[in-house]
Amino acid sequence: MARVVMLEALAFGLDRLSRISEERGIDLVLLTFDRMYYRRQLARHSHVRVVDVDTFDIDAVRRTLDDLAPVDGLISNTDTWAATAELLAGERGFTNVLRHADRLRDKVWVRNTVVDAGLSKGRATRATHWLRLPERSWSGPLIVKDAAGTGSRDVLLARSLDEAEKMIGRLAEGGIPPERVTVEPYAFGPLYSAETYTTSAGTLLFGITSRTISELPDFRELDMTYPVGRGTEWEDRVCRWVTAVLAAIGRGVGPAHVEFVDTGSGFEIVEVNSRLGGGLIGESIEMVNGISPYHLMISQALAPELGQQHVELARIEPQAAAFAQVDKHMTRPGRLGEILGIDDLAFFPGDVRWHEVIGPGTVVATTADQSANYGTVSATGITPGEALRRAHAGARHIRLVVQ
Repeated sequence: MARVVMLEALAFGLDRLSRISEERGIDLVLLTFDRMYYRRQLARHSHVRVVDVDTFDIDAVRRTLDDLAPVDGLISNTDTWAATAELLAGERGFTNVLRHADRLRDKVWVRNTVVDAGLSKGRATRATHWLRLPERSWSGPLIVKDAAGTGSRDVLLARSLDEAEKMIGRLAEGGIPPERVTVEPYAFGPLYSAETYTTSAGTLLFGITSRTISELPDFRELDMTYPVGRGTEWEDRVCRWVTAVLAAIGRGVGPAHVEFVDTGSGFEIVEVNSRLGGGLIGESIEMVNGISPYHLMISQALAPELGQQHVELARIEPQAAAFAQVDKHMTRPGRLGEILGIDDLAFFPGDVRWHEVIGPGTVVATTADQSANYGTVSATGITPGEALRRAHAGARHIRLVVQ
C-alpha cells in the first residue's frame, strides 16, 4: 500500500482526499499541530491517519517522516507550510512538490515578474525601498499589505502618501517589518480568481470564480460564485492570460488560485496562490466540472510525471451546473456562541447547506478579515446567479449568538 503524507491542509477538502485515498488503497497520513481544526472534516470521512507533531518545527517533522517510513509521496496545499514541504521534498526525493515556495509567496516578486512579462501594469514596491524614494508618484489609492500574507489579513487601503507611511508603521507595530510589506496601486473593477491545475500537458483552467468584497476599508470575501463566463470569449482571454502568468512566474506542476481584477482595460494581477483555492472552491470544481482536483493531488504526490492521463482518471460524475457560497462573518469581536437557523436550510431549493468554519467557544479578535468567518452557506443552481440567490436566501436565516 502506497503511503502519502500531507503537511497540514486547508479548511475544506480533507474528507474528499480521505474518500479518494480509500478508493485507491492509499494510506493517507496527516501531520498537524492542531487536530481539532480538522474535526468536522474527519467526522465526515476518516480514512486518514492523524499524527500530532509541531509542524512549525522542521526537525520534528523530519523525525516523524522517519518514523512513518517508507513514505511514497508528500502533499503540500497550504501557504504556511509550502517552504517546509519544499525542503523536505528535496531531501527525500519526493516528486512534484512546489519549488521556489518562498519566491512564489512573495507578492512583490510575483507582481513585478508579471508586470515585466507585459501581463499586468501596476508595479509593487517593497516598503523599505518605497520609504526611501525621494519622489513618490501618486495617481490614486494604494494597497499596503503583508507581501507573504494570506486570508485577506493585514490588507490596508491608503488614500494619500501620508496614510501609506502610517500604515507601513502600523503593520510594523503588528510584527510585519517593512521589508515584508508591499505598496502597490489599487485596481478598480470586480475581483475574480482563475482556478487552474498545471500538468505536463499544460495548464487546465477549471473555471473562473467571482466574489463580492466587503465595504472599504475592509477586504473580507462575502460570497463566491462559480463558474462565471463559462464558454465565452472573455473566459478564453482569461485562460490565455493566466496560462502566461503561471509560465512567467515558473509555477510548475500543481494547482493555482490566481486572483485578478478586470479593470475594463485589461486584467490586473492581485496575487497568485500556488495551491487550490480556499473555502469550497475545490468542492465546486468537483460538482460542476466533474474533475476532482483532490484526485489530481494524490496522483501528483505519487506519479513521476503528472500528465493528461491523470486528468482523465480524475473525472467523476458532475452534480450541478453552478455553485455559490455565502460567508457568514461575526459583526463584532467576541466568543462564538450558538448558531441558529441551520435546520431552516433544508426547506430551500438548490441543496442549500451549512459548513462550519470555526466552532462554538472560539474567540475572534477582529472582524476586518477572513478570521471573522464562522461558517459558509452553499447552494447549487442552473446558473451561477441562481445558485448565488439561493445561497443568500439561506444565509439570511443563519443567526449567531456572540458571547
